[in-house]
Amino acid sequence: MSSLWDSWAELTRFLESARLAFARERALWESLELANRDQAKLKVRVGDGWYKARLDQHVQAVADEEMLYASVLIHSYALAESAAIDELGLDRAPKGVEHWGAQLLRRAGADWTAVKDGESGAVELAVVRNAFAHGTRRVDATASKRLSVAGAPRRAAGAQVSLTYDELRTYRARLASLLNEGGLRRPQTPAT
Repeated sequence: MSSLWDSWAELTRFLESARLAFARERALWESLELANRDQAKLKVRVGDGWYKARLDQHVQAVADEEMLYASVLIHSYALAESAAIDELGLDRAPKGVEHWGAQLLRRAGADWTAVKDGESGAVELAVVRNAFAHGTRRVDATASKRLSVAGAPRRAAGAQVSLTYDELRTYRARLASLLNEGGLRRPQTPAT
């Protein structure tokens, strides 16, 4: 299973390095004393064309880390789902974390009580992931019902979904817990 956890670690490094790069980029542009800051523009060659943006648009883009967090959540979920489906020999069209997670836990002789925040926590992270993966950033009626059935905190249909750094860390911890308790244990690393 080291390739699963190697990929997990690479994703974690990407997240933290990207956060550092975003912060450094913001700090750089905010520290410059420009005569006409509101008129400043960026122009960078991209392939055969150019990417152009006003400075304020660029700074706003690197200040919005939610897209970064969503990307990492989507990839974390996909990594966990793929590892579980491969381990269980399931089709690539699973019914959701409730299905493949329960099967993985059952096979390992465990249940949802062993997983950080249980089944309801896993369903909540799947609903948030789906809202970003499908581009809506909203809870639809099916997702709202799914949360209710799992006993997760209520989110009404149409509710906006957001994602903070702390929430991302919680959701990834839930996925790692599910994988570990489901028998796909992260190798122990010696203390250095």
